[in-house]
Amino acid sequence: MAKSTKLVRDEAYDEMGAAYQCVVTATLDAALKRHGMKSAATRRKVAEEFLFALGEFHDTGWLRPADATAPVYPLLAFGERFLNLDTPPAALGTVYLPSPAFAFHEYAHGCVGAYYDGDPAAQVGTGTVDDTPGEAP
Repeated sequence: MAKSTKLVRDEAYDEMGAAYQCVVTATLDAALKRHGMKSAATRRKVAEEFLFALGEFHDTGWLRPADATAPVYPLLAFGERFLNLDTPPAALGTVYLPSPAFAFHEYAHGCVGAYYDGDPAAQVGTGTVDDTPGEAP
């Protein structure tokens, strides 16, 4: 039986948020390479600027999905369970929200630096729901 959903603001989020930024950096770097940007120094500058701006948007931004609608705020959370089409939100288990001390824009340059400097901590394992270790979708 699935655990009921519990929203938490916990320092564990800090590591998850930093890992997420490393994944975004790796994805952006791969795209820049595929499209001919050979200079690692230039890719790093682009990644720093992009990730910092995206971080500010996550931390303080809003958007209006259509004219005359109220603004909504991005909220990046990490869950223990995949939110599939048939997953009831009440069965997500623990959902991690940013800790009071976490800010994406403040982590941005450090995460990009870790990635481009070859820090093993910036090499984050990823996958899809179909290959989640020990869990069926």
